[in-house]
Order: sequence, then structure tokens, then C-alpha cells
Amino acid sequence: MSEDILQFIWRFRLFRQIPLFTSAGLPIRILHPGDWNHDAGPDFQSALLYIEGIYISGNVEVHVSAKDWYIHGHQENPAYNSVILHVIWEGEDPCYLADGSLLPSLNLKELIEPEIVWKANTLLQNINPIPCAYDIKNVPKHIKLQVLQRAVVERLEVRYEHVKVLLKETQGDWERVTLILIASAFGMKVNKEQFKALSRLLNLKLLKKFAHQPRLVHALFFGQAGFLQNASERESYVQDLKKEYAYIEKLHGLESLSPYQWKFMRMRPANFPTFKLAQLASLYTHQSSWFSWITTTESLDEIKYFVDNLEIPEFWSNHYHFEKESVGHSTSISKEFFQLLVINSFALILFSYGKYVGNGRLVNRSLEWLEHMPVEKNKLVRPFKSLGLPLESALDSQAVLQLRSSYCGKKRCLHCGIGASIINRS
Repeated sequence: MSEDILQFIWRFRLFRQIPLFTSAGLPIRILHPGDWNHDAGPDFQSALLYIEGIYISGNVEVHVSAKDWYIHGHQENPAYNSVILHVIWEGEDPCYLADGSLLPSLNLKELIEPEIVWKANTLLQNINPIPCAYDIKNVPKHIKLQVLQRAVVERLEVRYEHVKVLLKETQGDWERVTLILIASAFGMKVNKEQFKALSRLLNLKLLKKFAHQPRLVHALFFGQAGFLQNASERESYVQDLKKEYAYIEKLHGLESLSPYQWKFMRMRPANFPTFKLAQLASLYTHQSSWFSWITTTESLDEIKYFVDNLEIPEFWSNHYHFEKESVGHSTSISKEFFQLLVINSFALILFSYGKYVGNGRLVNRSLEWLEHMPVEKNKLVRPFKSLGLPLESALDSQAVLQLRSSYCGKKRCLHCGIGASIINRS
């Protein structure tokens, strides 16, 4: 028996509900087992019990052995004076609170069916990356949907915490935070940190001032990224960028990154940082206030139309970087990449700002935007889909990514509705 399993059993009251008695022989009824606490302090909070004819509200602590109360030093911790019941698997040691009073205890060992423990151990000891894979097909669809709905919100709330860190770093500048998130998406995995560094360096006032002037916007992006320092001047486009940046750099005292920190090795040309930066600069050419647009527009289709019709300089239709001409290719942002932008930038900003100002409409709209995006196709999502989970949109694929990272990967099956259903099912 493990403490996690015993806590799970207590939470769902998976023990025989015959007349119960404490170790001291007092009659007890469990009216509410309490809310499972995953932070410091007693395991369950706000429980409601009926002991010897008296209603008692307080906290519950769960241990495998009665001795664990002393091993953990709870008898000396005033924070545990609020505990009204000690739930145990075995042991007869009397336990006392820091104020000296005797703590009632309830031994569950003889009240739990062995099959419940076996099911829990089978699930937790499964070596499959998705521990419940062997039985997930038997879990009712409505439970799977509930789990997905909770998981996607949980994932967004985790990411919102990261947004709050960025807000603090930027002194509450939502436009800067939005630029950081959008730029990070363009950097993808290989150049994500470089794009983030650039987004912190870019002069937002100049971006707004240069709105509708493509050459100046591109000069600012490529100049502060450091790419113009050693760029060949064979093409007039490059000459113009270098000339424009030299002027604004001197006038405004701009700083730039080193061109040597950008990575090109083992990448598809379409993902080269120079090519992605050309797309990002074009994104900011006629729209310098992305945060304002994202949080005020009612339609994702407006943003999609804008992105589909970006004006990207002709130079990039036969170049992926400054030094070498390539075969002609499209410069448009692909449907797949737009999907990444919605997931990692637009919907996240909308959700975060909605949470920040307490606007439920914005939060709901962010979920609707995710629901309008197709299911992500990657090696982490695919196994869940093959197991029959009802994945119909990016809302669902984001949910399974949260399940994979925070539940399956950490064997937190007892905290997952799917795992609970497998163990509870008779």
C-alpha cells in the first residue's frame, strides 16, 4: 500500500460504508472527505465528519502507518492542529496534536477490497508511456471529454503563469509580451531563445512609427538581429536595408545581437532564421499593435486573412538567407504554421489577458479559437488518438499534451479522471 493510493481511496470513499468506528471505538460518519490538497499542509481540507453525534469540520491527514504522524513531525507542528481525523492503513499508535489533544484515527485496512488496491497498482506500475492504454477503451466517452476539457484549461493556466513572469519582466507591457510570444513561435525549437532575445531588444516605438513602411520595418528587424553586419551587398534589397539601418541605428542608439548566435545547421531552408524573420517583420509591417488587435477582434478569420496576405519582399521568394540565391518558392505562412501561431501566441495572449482582468468572454473566446484549429499532428498526440480518445481540434490535442507531461509522464494516474474511472469501475 502506498500513501497516494490510500489518499485516492479516501477521496472517493472506496471502502465499505458499514457503520464505522474510530480506533477508540467512537461511531463516525464521513459526510465529506475533504478537498485533496496537493500543497503543503494536511492532505485533505474542509472535511465534514459526524463523530459520536457531533458535526466536526476540519482537515484530514492520511498515512500508511500510524507512526508516520511522528516520523513527519506533525505532533510538533501547530499547522496540524486543524486535523480532525488521522486515516491510516495500519498501526495502533495513539497520535497527539501539538496542543496535546488526542487525534481520532480510522483504520481502513479491513474495509478496502483487495481488487481496488490491485487495480491501482496495475495502473501505476504499467511501463507504457500512457499507463491506462490497456483499459482506456472501456472508459465512458463523457469521462474522456471531461478530462480533456479540464486538461486544456490546466495547460493554459500553467502557460499563463509564464506570461505573468514576462509581464513582471516587462513592467506590465502587454505589447512587448505579445511580441515575445509571437517571436518565440517563429524561432521554433532551434532559434527560440534567439528570437526571444531579439523581441526584448526591438524598439516598439520605432515599429509603431515605421508602420506601413516595409523597408524600415525590415531594416529594424534584420539590423537589430545582427544579420546586416556581414551581409553581402550584391542585391539592392540588402543595400537598402543596410543604408536604412545605419541611419536609424546611429540616430536612436540601437543595440543589436551577434549574427553568430543564430543557428542554421540541420534545418530545412524554410525554417532558416533569416527567412522566418522576414515573415515576422512583414507581420509587423502594417500591424504594430498585435496585443490590441488580438484582444479586441471578435473574429479569428480577420487575423487569418491578414496573415494570408502578408506583403513579403520579393527578395525572399528566391532566397532563404542573404548570401545565396535559391530556387523560387512561396513566402506565405503555411496553414500549419498559422496553427502554431494561434496555439502558442494568439489564443494564449487572449486567455492570459482574460484571466488577468477577470474577463470570462476573452477566456472563452481563446478556447473557441483553439477549437477552430485542427488537431496537431505530432508523435506525442498520435498515440492518444490511436487509443480512441475523441480528438477533434487543437483544443483536444493541447489537452493530451498536458495529460502526457503532467499526468502520464509523472504517473499521476490517481489524479486523472480516466485513471479514477478505471480503478472505480466495478
